[in-house]
Amino acid sequence: MRPENSFPFVRELNELRRGRGLDAADLHQRIGPCLREACGITGADQPSAARQKLVLRLTELCGRLPADLRLAALAAFGLHEEAAGEFLDRRISWLASVLDRDPRTARRRIDLAFRRLDELLGAPPPDRDRHPLAGWYAESAKAVLRLDRVPPDLQEERRIVAEVDELDELVLSFSVPAEPGSDPVPDIAAEVLFGGEIVEARQVSVSHAQFVMRLPSPLRLGQRHEYGIRFTPQRTSLRPYYVMTPLRRCEEFSVRVRFDRAAPPPRVWRLNGVPGRVVDDGVDSGDALTVNRVGEVSLEFHELHQGLSYGLQWSFDSEKD
Repeated sequence: MRPENSFPFVRELNELRRGRGLDAADLHQRIGPCLREACGITGADQPSAARQKLVLRLTELCGRLPADLRLAALAAFGLHEEAAGEFLDRRISWLASVLDRDPRTARRRIDLAFRRLDELLGAPPPDRDRHPLAGWYAESAKAVLRLDRVPPDLQEERRIVAEVDELDELVLSFSVPAEPGSDPVPDIAAEVLFGGEIVEARQVSVSHAQFVMRLPSPLRLGQRHEYGIRFTPQRTSLRPYYVMTPLRRCEEFSVRVRFDRAAPPPRVWRLNGVPGRVVDDGVDSGDALTVNRVGEVSLEFHELHQGLSYGLQWSFDSEKD
C-alpha cells in the first residue's frame, strides 16, 4: 500500500474540487506546482489559458478511467454537464444518487479516481501534433461504409471534446474523389442521425463538401458530445479506398466496410498512417486484410497523426500491382 505522500497530485486535485470546482473564478490561483508542470502551464499564461490547459488535460485523463471512476472525477471537478456549477456537497449528493450509493461511498469513489489520476498525471504526456485546429477534437470516431447498396453511403459516429467555451457549431468535411475519366457529380448529401442539425452545406469542389452542424446546446470547455451523421455521394463509381485523414486531433478510429458479398474484392490491404500520395498510387501495402463471409472488413487505429491517412484499400485484380 502506498503512503499518502507518494501521491503528489492528489492534494492538488483535492484543492481543485472545492467550491465550484473547475468553474471557480480563482481557479488559476489554485493550480498547484505539480499540476502546472504536468499540464504545461507557465507563468506567462493568462488565467484563461491556464484553465484551458488544465481542463483539457484532466478531461483527457478522465476519459481513460473506468466508467464509475470517470463519472466520480468529472462530478468532483464540476466537469459533468449535469453536475456543473454546483458546490461540492451537492455534486457529491448527485454522484451518490447516480451510483445508487450513500455520499460516503461516493466520496471514496472520488478518492480512488484521484489516485488513478495521480498515476496518469505522473506519466509523460504523449506527443501531440504541433498545429492542431482549435475548437474541438475527436476522442473517438467510428465509420461504417456500405458498398453493397446504390448509391453507397457512409455513417459516422463521433465523440468529441470541446477545447473552448460556448462551442456551438462544427464544420464537418467529406471528400469523394471520382474515378479518373468519370463524369464528376458534385452533390454530396448529409443527414444528421443524432446530436445536432445541418444548418449549412458548402460544395467546395466536385469532390469535397463541408457541412455546418449546429449542436443541441453550446458545449463548455472539456465537455464531451456524441453525434451521428450519414453521408451519401450521388455517384455509384468510387475510388477503391476509404481513409480518414485527420486535420485535427483524433485519438481512436474504427472502420467497417461492407462489400457486395456476391463479388468481394480479392485483395484488401490496410493503410496505417500513410501520405495521401501513397493512397492515390494504389500500391498494395502488403498488410493484407480478409473479407469475411458476410462481405465485411473491420479495423481500428489509435493516436492518429494529423495529415496522414488511415483506413483500407482494395483491388479487384487477383494479383498484386
